[in-house]
Formats: sequence, structure tokens, C-alpha cells
Amino acid sequence: MLFRDDAANRVALRKGKPGANGGVELNSLATQAASNGGLDSSYATTGWNRATIPKILGTADATGDGIPDIWAVDTLGNQWLYRGGTTAVGYASGRDEDGWNTFLTIG
Repeated sequence: MLFRDDAANRVALRKGKPGANGGVELNSLATQAASNGGLDSSYATTGWNRATIPKILGTADATGDGIPDIWAVDTLGNQWLYRGGTTAVGYASGRDEDGWNTFLTIG
């Protein structure tokens, strides 16, 4: 699970435990202690607070490399696609300037 950790100014990754019937055990995503490994990992660490990037959305693979990606909207209303990486978020690849800051959410 990808989520914003405002206190640490980062985007973090929490790994769920395997579910009994496939998928993930949802309770293992509730807290860091209950997660697979008991630790949240930093995925993106600089400038990901709400003041800089008010909206983020983790998505399925949009770039075709087999790794989930992140859509983000900055304070100017530009929407960016950030390439996912195996250990950290990649670079922004593309910008849409359609006033995305006027919407309540993206996705």
C-alpha cells in the first residue's frame, strides 16, 4: 500500500501479508506493526507534503514497465505522472496543464 506520511514529508510503502485465499490480508495494512515485516519503507522522501503536492494517486502500471506508477497534482494545477520504481519513485514523465488543482480529487 502506498500512502502519504505528512509527519515525515514522504510517500511510504507498507507491505501487506498474504491472505488465506489469495490477495492481501487487509488487517495487515492497518498498522505498521501488523504489516509484512513490521516496517514502513520510504518510497519518496523530498517535497511530497500536502503543501507541495496536494493530490497523489497510486495506480496500476501506466508506463508499461510492470511497476505501479503515481499520478500527482502540484499547487499550480499541473498533473504529473511519476514512474514507479522497485525501491523508490522514478522521475516525472509528462505534464498535463488543465487546472487539476480545481478538482477535489483525481482518479
